[in-house]
This record gives sequence, structure tokens and C-alpha cells, in this order.
Amino acid sequence: MKRIHLEIVVFVCGAVVMAYEIIGSRMLGPYVGTSYFVWTAIIGIILLSLSAGYYTGGWLSDQKPRTNLLALIILLAGIYILLTVFIKDPFLNFMIKTIQNLHWVSVLSSLVLFSIPSLLLGMVSPFAARLRMNSVASSGKTVGNLYALSTIGSIVGVFTAGFYLIPHFSISMILILFSIILITISLFLNLVYHLSLKRSQDEKV
Repeated sequence: MKRIHLEIVVFVCGAVVMAYEIIGSRMLGPYVGTSYFVWTAIIGIILLSLSAGYYTGGWLSDQKPRTNLLALIILLAGIYILLTVFIKDPFLNFMIKTIQNLHWVSVLSSLVLFSIPSLLLGMVSPFAARLRMNSVASSGKTVGNLYALSTIGSIVGVFTAGFYLIPHFSISMILILFSIILITISLFLNLVYHLSLKRSQDEKV
């Protein structure tokens, strides 16, 4: 793949995962408030999920370093975020009625709503780094560049969510937007993969 393609993917996924964290407080807020332990639960679960994603993405990319697999990972993240649009309110209502301890409600709700997309999006940077790896000599630069882009994307995501998206759109609309972005990125990657495959086959012929 061209370098710019993976850089766009890493940047966008970095923006979405951090914006999703900011949106998370608005999802839980009407049910458990926005106190420090709610933020602790959200940030803790997302960081744990990202760590698991970094590890899993690194391992999986060594086993099957294929662009279409990365596209599938991003697609699944987009589908799960879309699913949260429909399950968040019934699920949070159920949690509030079932569990009296708000600490546990915050942790378990964060686990269900945020862990899977965060884990999947955490897999993107190490997977992209593996796909971009041309030689051991330049591996440090490749990894550093992609993680820097992911972090810059996260910064953009935080400010965009906090200063623009939340004041102007409903939470459900924002989640749908995130889902559309990720699904579009996934389809884009899949298209690039098949075009590259076709070009490679044509060159062999």
C-alpha cells in the first residue's frame, strides 16, 4: 500500500477512538452523572482495551499481515459503534435498575459500551506499522511516525468532539457519524487492497 493510505487510516482511527471517549461521558452522564469515578471508569476501561488492542494487533499482523484483515477490524469497530446507538439507553436503564452501586454501573457499562471498539481500534496502529515495514533499519521511524499520527488524530478528535460535535449534535447522531467514517475507511482499504492485488496479477501475466 501507499504510505499516505495507511497514514490516513491511522489518523482517522486515532481521532475516532479519542472522540469516542469524550462522547462516552455524555452517554453515561444522564444515568450515573459525570463525577470523577465515572471518568475513571471510562478512561480506565478504554486504556485497558487499547493496550489489549496494541498487543493483539501486533500479534495478528505478524501472523496475517494483510490489508483486507485490517479493513475487517475497522469494519467491526464501526458496526459495534452503530450497535451502541440502539442498545445504550435500554442497557443503561437496565444497569441502573439492577445494580445500586454507581461505581460498578460505571465500570460494567464502560466495559460493554467502550471496550470492544477501543480494542479493535487499538489494533490499527501496530497492524498498519507491520504493513508499512520495509526493513528493520527503518522500523523505528515507521512505527514512530504512525503512532505520532495516531496521537495527532486523537488530539483532533478530542477538540472536534468537545468544541463542535457535542454542542451541535445528539449523541446518537455523533455515534452514527463515527460508524459511517469507520465503515467508509474500511471499504476504502478493501478497495485499495483489491486494486493492488489486481495490479500485481496483471504484472505477473
